[in-house]
Amino acid sequence: MALDSIASIIRTHREERPDAVAIVAGDTEYTWRTLEEVSNRLANALLAAGVGAGDRVARIEKNGVDYFELMFAAAKINATLVDVNWRLAPPEKLHIVNDAAAKVLFVGSEFAGELGEIEAGLETVTTTVIIGGAGSGHPSLEEFIADQPATDPGATASPDDICLQLYTSGTTGLPKGVMLSNQNLFGFIDEVPANWKFTPDSVSHVVMPTFHIAGSGWGLVSLAMGAKMVLDREVDPSAILREIEQHHITHAIYVPAVLAFLQIVPNANDHDLSSMELIAYGASPITEGVLRGSMEQFAGTEFVQVYGLTETTGAVVELPPEDHDPENKPELLRSAGKPYPWVEMRIVGEDGNDVPDGEIGEVWLRGPQIMVGYWNKPEETAKALDDDGWFRTGDAGYRQDGYLFLHDRVKDMIVSGGENVYPAEVENAIMGCPGVADVAVIGVPDEKWGEAVKAIVVTSPDEDVTPQAVMAWARERIAGFKVPKSVDFVDELPRNPSGKILKKDLRAPYWADRERQIG
Repeated sequence: MALDSIASIIRTHREERPDAVAIVAGDTEYTWRTLEEVSNRLANALLAAGVGAGDRVARIEKNGVDYFELMFAAAKINATLVDVNWRLAPPEKLHIVNDAAAKVLFVGSEFAGELGEIEAGLETVTTTVIIGGAGSGHPSLEEFIADQPATDPGATASPDDICLQLYTSGTTGLPKGVMLSNQNLFGFIDEVPANWKFTPDSVSHVVMPTFHIAGSGWGLVSLAMGAKMVLDREVDPSAILREIEQHHITHAIYVPAVLAFLQIVPNANDHDLSSMELIAYGASPITEGVLRGSMEQFAGTEFVQVYGLTETTGAVVELPPEDHDPENKPELLRSAGKPYPWVEMRIVGEDGNDVPDGEIGEVWLRGPQIMVGYWNKPEETAKALDDDGWFRTGDAGYRQDGYLFLHDRVKDMIVSGGENVYPAEVENAIMGCPGVADVAVIGVPDEKWGEAVKAIVVTSPDEDVTPQAVMAWARERIAGFKVPKSVDFVDELPRNPSGKILKKDLRAPYWADRERQIG
């Protein structure tokens, strides 16, 4: 059977390798046969709960085998799973569940306590299921599927059907649901894994969160190949090194912050890492020092840098292993690489025309991996996608000899530890703080996270406010990774004649000695 949908992945490997281990989570191994049975029961339970083709099912939980069981179950009835960023504050999670119009909500027991804060505001959810235990009068996952048959409902999907809906922060402060089709996902799966020598004998590591394309996409690549996946609940650098040695992991994707942590954990050099064949990294820029250190730590391992966005179904530009040559090609280590052959790239100036090589413009991309659009947001979709299918990334860069070099961001987005933070979200949260008259949020260099969130505040006359008060106020309203790490006070914010805050002027002193104006 040709792989052309998420459901086809489990159906194919259930037939070809039913007793092979598909996922290792903690001390438990899950075979394709096990995944097939559980996902069938789940699919039938979802049907019984009123979920049909095109409906959304939401999940709030850290990485777990249940994510892939749910994804397969949804695919078997042609529904779509929405994995909610568990790091968000409860009001943010509520917005996503409602925006997706989810009919069934799965909540991990670790987050069940938040139900009291959001349950009254749920607009479309008719059934709530607790993963890892029961509580609050809701059924556990085991109870939800207990009486359901283990037969595949058998729904099929077309290339244009939405197979993933991942939420990304928006410049308006509200997350947008990125709709990714089967064609988007398998445009990548059909081409790239073979280049990375991904085979059914590979052992893959999934440590990045599944609410990101880095976690869910990498996991699906692994499953599509029929490889064994070692799945971590969350990032634990010491555990990562132990697991590489224990499970003989061959392929992984880590963000630069994780690669940095792996070099400094206690006894980092005491592990046998020789099984690792390829490490992909991306989601945020990497320093040359971290990359060189990783290449020494994982001697003999091939490194691949990937650049992409949720809207591009992950990687669309790659710096291959042969270009990771610090001695002979040091200048290429600052490059994101070249677009895949099926991806078109333009560097576009403010006038809408392409700029010459070496000149900075906005990166535009086109190809089979570009999203269908933003869920229920036609105006936002129109801003991002033109009539010819070109996606405006919001990233600024230049092309040289076919290589993409990222320079800045056309938008104000901050990337901190691989997480996207839009200043508008943080500014909106801070503006209600007593004593704050005006605020601007920027990203400043940070050796650990790439960029750190900084708030620059104008205080109200005759009112006192401290940095700690501003941060505490924000922490109650937005996710912890969005909360400013520092707060500065100024008399006024620089603005242009139309009143827009000049973020570049605010950023300039902090980035003055940096060649690249992103983390």
